[in-house]
Amino acid sequence: MKGSDVARRAGIALVAAVLLAAAAIPSYHLTVTSGGARLWTLPISPGTPVTLAYTNSIYRAPTEERFAATARGFSLRAVRSTSEAVLAYNGLEAPYRRHGIWYETPASRTLPSLTVRIGRTGRQHLIVAGRMLPLYDAGEGARVQIDIERAPRAVAALRDWALR
Repeated sequence: MKGSDVARRAGIALVAAVLLAAAAIPSYHLTVTSGGARLWTLPISPGTPVTLAYTNSIYRAPTEERFAATARGFSLRAVRSTSEAVLAYNGLEAPYRRHGIWYETPASRTLPSLTVRIGRTGRQHLIVAGRMLPLYDAGEGARVQIDIERAPRAVAALRDWALR
């Protein structure tokens, strides 16, 4: 075998190894399901802000639970509402910071997934990287599951292509 053939094969092997390594890097998707049906799938990166927004059914006050997506689920960072009573009802310690119409308090809890029961008045929706997902479209009484799925990039790319 000539030296140029060896160098060419080594180059091809190196390119193949780099491509395989890149394909194995994990990719993350936020998935929303209800009753076993997949409602939404969005590609995300760890650290992506995810907000669960709704109207509190007792106090009729707009409320937001602010999370960061992680490789293992969701990290609750803060809860805010236009009513201090909502924060107190949820056992969040006062004093609360005031930002315009919002009362806000930091929070710290890690959850592997989020489960939301769609209520009559809640109008629950997710805000993910500026995109609004109307969870309430699942219907009153529906149980909606929100998860972070991890897959190698190659698998995620094939899934995205198949879902088109």
